[in-house]
Amino acid sequence: MKDLIEHMARAIVEYPDEVVVTEEEENEDQIVYRLRVAESDMGRVICKEGRIANAMRTLLKVAAIRKGTRAVLEIGEGVTRPGVRAEPKPEPEPEFEPEPEPELEVEAEPEPELEPEPESG
Repeated sequence: MKDLIEHMARAIVEYPDEVVVTEEEENEDQIVYRLRVAESDMGRVICKEGRIANAMRTLLKVAAIRKGTRAVLEIGEGVTRPGVRAEPKPEPEPEFEPEPEPELEVEAEPEPELEPEPESG
């Protein structure tokens, strides 16, 4: 199954020599595979909305079921290639706080003065 993950990853990345897959046995019936690729290839492995990553996980689960075990694929941090700078991550756009609307000062109308009622007498 480790070979399956390596094969799939190497087929889609720009730097196939940077693909590293490690295998860890989490418990008796589950194996965790960790996939690491060059930072510049992380977008290729994950793709839009994680489509490729999810497809790789699905194929791994099918292969694991055929062998009577469970398998999980974790895609980790990218490997930085020596001498090559990773593509800079775009800085998030600053969130603008809406300016509070100015409070309108409403002048209260003066209360009409009541004339005293004449005493009837």
